[in-house]
Amino acid sequence: MQANSYDVTVSSFPKIIIEGSKENPVLVFFWSPRCPICTSMQTLLDKLHSETNQAFTLARINCDLEPQIVSHFGVQSVPSVFMFVDGEGVDGFAGEQSEEFIRTFINKHTPAPSFELLQQGQTLFAQGKLSEAKETILQAVKLDPDNNEIKLALAQVYLALGEHESAQPILELIPSADQNMIYHSLISQLQLALESAQTPEISALEAQLQTSPDKVELKYQLAIHYKEANRYSEALPLLYKILAADLGYENGGVKKTMLDILATIDDAGLVSQYRRKLYSLLY
Repeated sequence: MQANSYDVTVSSFPKIIIEGSKENPVLVFFWSPRCPICTSMQTLLDKLHSETNQAFTLARINCDLEPQIVSHFGVQSVPSVFMFVDGEGVDGFAGEQSEEFIRTFINKHTPAPSFELLQQGQTLFAQGKLSEAKETILQAVKLDPDNNEIKLALAQVYLALGEHESAQPILELIPSADQNMIYHSLISQLQLALESAQTPEISALEAQLQTSPDKVELKYQLAIHYKEANRYSEALPLLYKILAADLGYENGGVKKTMLDILATIDDAGLVSQYRRKLYSLLY
């Protein structure tokens, strides 16, 4: 039996349905073992309960065993379904329905899984658990890739982790309609991060490389500094140029640095691009 799924009796009804629905929506399923349709609907409800990551409590009431509850609700036929929110029945339907109908019915009264993941991620962020927050919010992005609220939360985590290169493309694509106070605060943080990433050492190496563009040692030193400043999209081209000329440069240190970066960043496009480039050199 799944968690958050119960067979309800008269004695457990107040706790599971009335009190329980004040914390989580409760779908109440009236059924009978004498009803063939009820069996298939039970299977479908179990499936949707699992798919929504148990966004609602599933409460089953056997009408043959609990006539007092049936009478209280005036249930005339099975299967019948009611949705309870904040201690009250807010919606329902009776009879056999399609999966699409029931899915829509459930979604109308339960938070989207992506929203729950966003909330979990924001809680982790507030607790200072930045890596866990990032992974949780990335899951939310996968479920709802067009949600700009989730994107802003992800950009905030990236900035807190010092991964401003990952935050920048997210913020650049936020439409003006969603550029709220949080967005402008993150833009300010990004600007500060970019300014702090331009260290005196990087400026000096960039200047030297301008006058000596073929000096491999300068390229490697600059790539290392870019990596330390989380400027991965600038480090990778330099490292690739070195490897293209000498795959074993620095006793394999350049290749290791490149692999370390590819294992670190979340930019799937950039990772894929340079993994292909590296693979072509190796094989």
